[in-house]
Amino acid sequence: MKSSPFLFTVPLMYTINTAVAFSVESASVSKPKALKGIDASQFRHPLDRDLTSFVKNAPLSGVAERAIRASLSLVEQGTRLDLLSSSVKVSSQQMPELHATMEDASRVLDMEVVPELYVQSSPQANAFTLALQSEDNKPPIVVVTSALLDRCTDDEVKAIIGHELGHLKCSHSLYLTLGGLVSAPVRGLPLLGSQAEKLLQEWRLAAEYSCDRAALLVAQDVNVVAGAMLKLFAGTARATNTQAFVDQSREYE
Repeated sequence: MKSSPFLFTVPLMYTINTAVAFSVESASVSKPKALKGIDASQFRHPLDRDLTSFVKNAPLSGVAERAIRASLSLVEQGTRLDLLSSSVKVSSQQMPELHATMEDASRVLDMEVVPELYVQSSPQANAFTLALQSEDNKPPIVVVTSALLDRCTDDEVKAIIGHELGHLKCSHSLYLTLGGLVSAPVRGLPLLGSQAEKLLQEWRLAAEYSCDRAALLVAQDVNVVAGAMLKLFAGTARATNTQAFVDQSREYE
């Protein structure tokens, strides 16, 4: 069983603008600064933060959370077995540079447990995670594809890993699923149903914005994040002019 991929493809301009709110020193230094004690609420998009707080405090949310965690744990077990049989597990002995990248990104975001990283053979440049940290400190899973590694620089790969760590830090799988359960009673109703579905879609997008902020915190260089997005949008490593890409997004506006 596999989770649906969280695509690192959201509007560039929002990420560029968050550079002001999350300004850090340039990544010209070899080791980005660790953000000791950082909490997900400090980089969540406002809508993501507000709706997460709402569903956490909803009636019976504790019971639903335990059930979701149990089901996602089973999904994770199946995903891990599938990856062990079809992908390459990154470690200090296997692709050690990539392993160090994961450790460094985890250090910057002060992750409690460094996730397991797998490289999956695929012509599509992508990365995904189950977006849930277990309560028993078992390492969560992050997957990057071979095409992503071939297309992006090491710093861009680190930014993309940072995006996935943002999903883990925010436990998006848990809270978005809870949000779906909370809104279920009204989604079949006229008017209210369409409004609830629209809000859920906006929340999913806001969750991606939150994780773009996490990518920026890990990269500590907005040009690196923009470069990663550019290559994913273009589908080739030949696209390198991030300023032209920013100008393109302004033209769309």
